[in-house]
Amino acid sequence: MRQWLVVALKEIKDNLRDKRAFFFAIVYGPIFMPLMIVGPMLLGAKTGFIDYESTTEVHVQGMENAPNLVAFLKTKNLVAVVAPENFKHKIREGELDAVLEIPAEYGDRLRKGEPEPLFLYVNRSNKKSEKAARHLNSIVNGYSGYLGYWRVHARGFDYELTQALKLVEHDLSSEGVGGLVFGFLIYFILVFTMMTGGFYLAVDITAGERERNSLEPLLALPISRFTVVFGKFLAILSFVTLSGFLSAISLYLIFTFLPFEELATFLKLDGMVLACAFLLALPCALLVSCLLMATAAFTKSAKEAQTYISLLFVVPMVPMFIGQFADIKASANSMAVPFYSQYSLIDKMVKGETILPVYVLSSVGGTLIVAGLLFAIAVFLYRQEKILSN
Repeated sequence: MRQWLVVALKEIKDNLRDKRAFFFAIVYGPIFMPLMIVGPMLLGAKTGFIDYESTTEVHVQGMENAPNLVAFLKTKNLVAVVAPENFKHKIREGELDAVLEIPAEYGDRLRKGEPEPLFLYVNRSNKKSEKAARHLNSIVNGYSGYLGYWRVHARGFDYELTQALKLVEHDLSSEGVGGLVFGFLIYFILVFTMMTGGFYLAVDITAGERERNSLEPLLALPISRFTVVFGKFLAILSFVTLSGFLSAISLYLIFTFLPFEELATFLKLDGMVLACAFLLALPCALLVSCLLMATAAFTKSAKEAQTYISLLFVVPMVPMFIGQFADIKASANSMAVPFYSQYSLIDKMVKGETILPVYVLSSVGGTLIVAGLLFAIAVFLYRQEKILSN
């Protein structure tokens, strides 16, 4: 068996025995993190989603003053019920979502063609109340437009004369605002779980072995330092890749089996999208492994390695934030920047935008070059005798 493979299998076997490393590589990153991040976001989106097709009760005070408005609400699946006397207190306490108040003079002012204010009582600090208010507001505004049309029409004017400009917006993205959010989310979870997957192994097989005095016997064997580094790199790479792969599966299961049917109307994250996202992020596994390896080799103790590598967790976010603030346009050059290119490509794919092959080649090439440089640094550090000193 090749020497580098023996080294890799030995490190993998040791890491599997470490329950803490196994937990972070297999459980925490791939399973808990998607649930902790994606779950609340989906629940928040579900809470704010207005289902105009289902029948909803709406509390109205003075509903006898506007029977036509009440009938209109019913056609829009809003069933009016009488609001209690102390409805303001109940809204503050969260016992009621929102109340529409119709003044007694509503009918008289309407017949005179005068504007009549309706009062909507809402608790903006309560998400359910805010959602009910948005729902009611949109329906009442529609009724106001309906009345406005017939007022103008009854006076012999064309209603279109009141519409000097009409702005019609067409969202050309296939996923709308969902693509904007979940493109970033998928990239973040994939790359972040890669970092957590290799974190403890990178610390253990370099600084940890040095503290346990097991590194010196390994380096005393008749094998080259390059072989030792390559074997350790493969061990880290296996856990980094496995963590990223499992996180992609977790995302697929979350989007497939959690009961968020309403979100399927504007968000389509199927298995093919997640599989392509993982393939686009795969070069990051090489880069992350080399980055962890070089950093751990540079430090003098396991504690120092943990501190330095913890700081590295922000590295995948830096190019992305710079790209956001600098509004960098996609090009072959910008796609050569590691992490930023993976984020941009995954974001484009989730939004259904075109991904040019040259962008993918530039992303893979740029990432592999940086990974190769970091690997060379790790080999250089291992060839120094001070790698054995604390």
